[in-house]
Amino acid sequence: MDKNGSLKWRFDVSTFRLIGRDLITDRVTALFELVKNCYDANADEVTVLFENVGLGKTNSSIYIKDDGIGMSFADIRDKWMVIGTSNKRSNPLTPEPYKRKCVGEKGIGRFAVDKLGDKVNIITKQEKAEQWLSVEIDWEAYYNQSTINEEIKLFTDIENHYEFYDADELNAHGTTLKITNVREIWLEEDINRFVSEASKLVSPLANMSYPMTIKVVAPEYNIEKLATKSLDDVNIATIYFSLGFDAQGKTQDAAYFNEDTGKIDVRSIPMKSFGGIKMKVYFFDEAARRRYRKDFPNNQIDGIKIYRDNIITTPFAENESEDDKKRDVLGIDKRLWMNIFDRVSTREIIGVVEITKEGNPMIIDATNRQDFVDNEQYRELKEFIITQLDSIENFKKYIRKEKRKKSNNTLESAGDEIQNFISSVESIAQKNPNLKDSLAPVVEQAKKTGNVVKTAIKEKKEAEEEFARKENIYMSIMSLQEYAIHITHAIRTTLNKIRDRIEYFNMFFPDPSEEEIFKRYAKEMYFEFLNANKVIDYMLSYSQSNLKPEDIALDETIREIFLEYKPLFISNGIIPDVVIPEKIMLRNTRRQFFRDILQNLLDNSIKAVKDAEKKIIRCSVVVGRDQLEILLSDTGNGIPADKREWVFGIYNTTTQEQGGAGIGLYIVKTRVDSLKGKVSVVDSEFGTIGTTIKIELPFKK
Repeated sequence: MDKNGSLKWRFDVSTFRLIGRDLITDRVTALFELVKNCYDANADEVTVLFENVGLGKTNSSIYIKDDGIGMSFADIRDKWMVIGTSNKRSNPLTPEPYKRKCVGEKGIGRFAVDKLGDKVNIITKQEKAEQWLSVEIDWEAYYNQSTINEEIKLFTDIENHYEFYDADELNAHGTTLKITNVREIWLEEDINRFVSEASKLVSPLANMSYPMTIKVVAPEYNIEKLATKSLDDVNIATIYFSLGFDAQGKTQDAAYFNEDTGKIDVRSIPMKSFGGIKMKVYFFDEAARRRYRKDFPNNQIDGIKIYRDNIITTPFAENESEDDKKRDVLGIDKRLWMNIFDRVSTREIIGVVEITKEGNPMIIDATNRQDFVDNEQYRELKEFIITQLDSIENFKKYIRKEKRKKSNNTLESAGDEIQNFISSVESIAQKNPNLKDSLAPVVEQAKKTGNVVKTAIKEKKEAEEEFARKENIYMSIMSLQEYAIHITHAIRTTLNKIRDRIEYFNMFFPDPSEEEIFKRYAKEMYFEFLNANKVIDYMLSYSQSNLKPEDIALDETIREIFLEYKPLFISNGIIPDVVIPEKIMLRNTRRQFFRDILQNLLDNSIKAVKDAEKKIIRCSVVVGRDQLEILLSDTGNGIPADKREWVFGIYNTTTQEQGGAGIGLYIVKTRVDSLKGKVSVVDSEFGTIGTTIKIELPFKK
């Protein structure tokens, strides 16, 4: 043996399983990968034929037939049968005149055939070619070789038979994949599911000069359907929004709910790290969902899909009837635990997000097609999509409130009209004494009806109050359940950090050379304890929610808290400013809730102004006829417009680098909600810098 030389990588014969059935775990995803190849082949029509795939059937097969450009022998040898090779990376557009953006570029999607069956026969021909080329691949032969231990067999050593046969028509072209010995049983519902999912292959927003149609045929189930879908299906939606972007101006549209108009509006924000996207989302209330199910029995309202260059990204090509089998890739349904009444679920929305390879290069398909590569850009994209749903959630709250108001107004209006009717009849009787006896029964009946309406108004009000009470209890339980899960991880993480630093002290203290590290670790442990205490105190406050209400002087409470923070203001160079024009007494409320609200807002503002040129924290109170308005503003780094609702979610923070844990504003919101108020981020009082938090509370002078 030579002492010097070189070695080459070789692939064991079992490699085909690693990049075939073991990698692509979902058969619908596997079938999708093969149909997407037809799109890249400039196909106009694709037929997916299932034969004898049901229970107890033999000679099962699946055909995927297209009328695309076909492949030559060189294409098969040098491209299709070379692992990881994709000419689509160097030729991103399909040939003229279609010029479609190629969607397959990893060079392993073709191994999806191994997920579906034991054997595949590739039959292909290009236009004007005189012969068809047939290639046979037997995956069982690869598997059998991988079980032989006598000698190492390489993947590239297995031979695959091919042959040519004469074509009847020179102009015929295309490719057929015949997959036999199908591995899994396909029931009627499985095939109908594929029809539904295949209809989503091409973006409904795409305006294609050369569209591709997909026909699915299964004779044993009498299925012969076109898999098509368009946004015409969603014109019965309750409300929707549409977003775009400005590539030159580097801005992105974002949705928000306008309470003044009751509509969803759009505003521009700076473009995110993931690049510009287009997005349309349609929301269906209960009535719209019933109509949709009636009009489109084979389609489902099933959340948001992401498309790249008009073709769906396969993690979203799924529709499971059982929730525990469904991959909630964007985390939409996971949010329901936070607020089941107002949160939007995937069963209420149909959405389309459009990205491109050029415009969103860091949104990358995971190799197993089950998700995207987890990176900063993808995490921010998910966060952005979720944030847009806040506009629909605020719409849901608005509609519920308007329905209650309308119902109350209708009853009260009926009561007023009855009273006016009684007054009118009594007036007639007074002017015409001879009619008094005749009108008396009418007046008596009207008074009875009026009393019934009054009782109905009273009972409705009591029922609403009872519902609100139960809803608040339920919301508290749900929030507490989710919060308790986070608490466990938060406390454990905190204790682990503290433990690591204590171990360091134990090992090296009092080494003078490590003095700077000791100081830094001591400071970090101090802040970890503060965070842990804040979390625990808030949890304990649930057990004190039945504290006896009291009358408090709000102006005194605010000044008292600002005085407590005076040492922190001085040490951080912060200028406090409290503007309360009059004495404000609040009856029958909870002092601790106001302390929690103000302390958390101040803690956030102190972090936010850390690097500000001029550090100001201002609190002002405005008293209206029926409302109390508290504004807390700072000159810090501000909150992006698209995150004004998002920041109130648990563990959502824009001050993470300053030690923000995403707890403070969550506490503020839950406290304000319990006081029957509303909290929001509004335009900063300081203009283009800083943040202003506005709290509105019901109040009577």
